[in-house]
Amino acid sequence: MDEMTPTTRINLDDERYFHDATVTDTTSSPLRIPAVGRDAAVSVTPGTDAKIQFTLSSYDEIETDNAVWEDWPSGVVTSATYDVITGAAAALRIVSTGASTWRVSL
Repeated sequence: MDEMTPTTRINLDDERYFHDATVTDTTSSPLRIPAVGRDAAVSVTPGTDAKIQFTLSSYDEIETDNAVWEDWPSGVVTSATYDVITGAAAALRIVSTGASTWRVSL
């Protein structure tokens, strides 16, 4: 399972998390969403097409490939798209045809 990169700034109290990757013709590894109580902002620029999936399953279920994955509200996209995934999601992944870039921030 992949992890988001935490970032803090001097004189700022909050910690932000970021992920940026390109995936080509595959389903990415799950990206664990830190339990910080914020929604995840997700953007995808698809190669041919792509969709983001989220899960509410436990980390054990994710790691043993027993998680239930749901498609994000935007479904399959063929142009650059932005959406928000509830802070209750345990992990995200992208299903990509072509070289798709996805970015996640919370």
